[in-house]
Amino acid sequence: MTKTRHLVSAAALLACSHAWAQAPMKPDGAWRGAVNAGLSFAKGNTDATSVNVDANAGRATQDDRLNFYLTSLYGTKKDNGVSDETANLLRLGGKYDRDLTGRVFAFGSLDAEHDKLQELDLRTVLAGGAGYHVIKNENTLFDLFSGLSYNREKFTTETRNSLEVLLGEESNHKLTETSSLHQRFAVYPNVSDGGEYRIQFDAGVTTSITRRIELKLTLSNRYQSNPLPGVKKSDTLLLTSIGYRLGPD
Repeated sequence: MTKTRHLVSAAALLACSHAWAQAPMKPDGAWRGAVNAGLSFAKGNTDATSVNVDANAGRATQDDRLNFYLTSLYGTKKDNGVSDETANLLRLGGKYDRDLTGRVFAFGSLDAEHDKLQELDLRTVLAGGAGYHVIKNENTLFDLFSGLSYNREKFTTETRNSLEVLLGEESNHKLTETSSLHQRFAVYPNVSDGGEYRIQFDAGVTTSITRRIELKLTLSNRYQSNPLPGVKKSDTLLLTSIGYRLGPD
């Protein structure tokens, strides 16, 4: 019988009572961020290990916002003496927004992704456009946005370059005095190869444990209509991690 230990557990940590939720970021120009990590392993007939690391940093003023992120996941499995990778993923990027009026803003972003199991050596996406603050207050920031992106995908067997339309929405919510939610949904119709498209969805709930320690639950999905032969169109991640918060309250 396989004995399983999980070093990161969500159940016992969601009942904390002190307040350090920070969504959306305070517009004071100060840098804030967090570094999160999670680990799980199984020992027995099958030996399995999984490690995930997540980091983010950003600053906001009354007129602009700058954000950076990094997500990494690596996993291995050993079954009957044979070792295989179960995950080898890295995502990172940054985004800059600047308000043109009280509601309208312009943005630019650069994202990169590596996913060995999808045979994706490197995807880089440069995007820019404009958006509208549907809601903007101290507890909620909800945006609609659109623009264009240039997508370069280097797979193990081929390289693709394409122009895409970008359509999406993004929001940050302070749910309670201890918890916050961030979510983003974006569709990338392919202009260079009509009929093809990509979809991205990311959501994360963060709960304060102490003034500096937080628990984070992340759900992420990537859909591509034209992957390489033999590769599934959709990939979903569900990660739990504990992190350390940086910057002022």
